[in-house]
Amino acid sequence: MTSTVLVVDGPREGATDLVVEALAEASVDVFRMDMAQFPGELELRVTHGTGGGDVWLGSLATAYRSVELGDIGAVYWNRPGPFVFPGLSESDAHWARGAARIGFGGVLVSLGARWMNHPGRASAAEFKPWQLAVARSVGLEVPRTLVTNRADEVVRFAEDVGGPLVTKPMGVPYITHAGGSETMYTRVVDLDQLEGVEVTAHLFQEQVRKAFEVRLTCVGGRCLGVRIDAGSDVARGDWRADYDALTYRPISTPPAVAAAVGAYMARMELSYAAFDFIVRPDGRWTFLEANPSGQWAWLDSPTVPIAATIAGTLRGWCSP
Repeated sequence: MTSTVLVVDGPREGATDLVVEALAEASVDVFRMDMAQFPGELELRVTHGTGGGDVWLGSLATAYRSVELGDIGAVYWNRPGPFVFPGLSESDAHWARGAARIGFGGVLVSLGARWMNHPGRASAAEFKPWQLAVARSVGLEVPRTLVTNRADEVVRFAEDVGGPLVTKPMGVPYITHAGGSETMYTRVVDLDQLEGVEVTAHLFQEQVRKAFEVRLTCVGGRCLGVRIDAGSDVARGDWRADYDALTYRPISTPPAVAAAVGAYMARMELSYAAFDFIVRPDGRWTFLEANPSGQWAWLDSPTVPIAATIAGTLRGWCSP
């Protein structure tokens, strides 16, 4: 039987609690772990080639419970933290992390289970230029976009667009420094302030007129949409910058958009993603990005049952 859901997350992923609770209510067996538990609190005991088959045999175990690899039918991979080796020097810890990633991680990705999401697929799906190319290829409307490290190209692109541009981070959306961290939000580009563009790759897009925005959570083929209305100028620029000014309500996904999103998920080989759309004043949905690890807990509700849908999908992948 493959009746267990393996949950791999980090120490501060409260959203995972909602999924685990929903699985427990459905009497689904769960083995939950954090990469930081290995090797101090989590043991890996597996062999290959000793049982006459082509799979890894063995178990994962903590002081309280264990799970046989062959019993794992689904894996919920939700923003796990890194391996931690506090007793080692930095050079030794670097080596140990590499060995753990290849060894421990390699066993996990060899499982014959279904994933939400497979870490390799999720990692590849984070590349925003690829997101935009795939989104356009499946029929979604996408803003005109430039990726460059040349200021003169930004000016030329603005002339071609004939209107204002916005820029947004392509990597981690914050900068850490001695005084703390600073979040980087989407902002309108000042063409007279392009110093530093040459330092690395930057993404620039035409500014799309918006009536409102939509966070569309796609889980196991189901689209769960939430309309986001911004009540401040800051939130209208980037709704993440002022959560207190936001109002939410469920919204149905247009059939053409839902079909294109399904094609996108298939192309990216994902079973979960959080899509961000702008809805223009004329009602057209414009794709911005799709985060394969996007957060969702603050939108979960009886009318937008994200946790229940995730749990139901994982449960459906497990045999009784």
